[in-house]
Amino acid sequence: MREIKFRGKRKDNGEWVYGDVIHFPSTTAIGHPDKDGVCWEEYDVIPETVGQSTGLKDKNDVEIYDGDVFRYYPDLYNSIHIVEWGLPIGARLIKKGSARWPEQYLHCMASRNIEIIGTIHDKPEKNTNQGSESARDSVGPADSEK
Repeated sequence: MREIKFRGKRKDNGEWVYGDVIHFPSTTAIGHPDKDGVCWEEYDVIPETVGQSTGLKDKNDVEIYDGDVFRYYPDLYNSIHIVEWGLPIGARLIKKGSARWPEQYLHCMASRNIEIIGTIHDKPEKNTNQGSESARDSVGPADSEK
């Protein structure tokens, strides 16, 4: 059975937390057992930052989540790609990466050629070498934001 994991940015300090997503009437949280496995820890997270693990890892053995920004090597265009859940087919897509790959299924790409460089929720300087625009801006808005 595959593990289903989520991540989200904490409201109180902006750190990423990993575990199960919990929806309360007044907030969204990510929870997981404590280090001893005895108690449950949960943290309020910013709902827009919650993303599910794809079950894949990049070339540096980093887990790939919805909302991740990455480069695909070799890519002559040096373009930035975003992992996003795509409906109605129910698969993860690469959104607005380049003219050559405008949209593609993540599972069809060789993960050994993917390198995570940030998330759509990170500060711009973490996502691009230029530092002048966010990764989301550099590849265009998601379909849900149009």
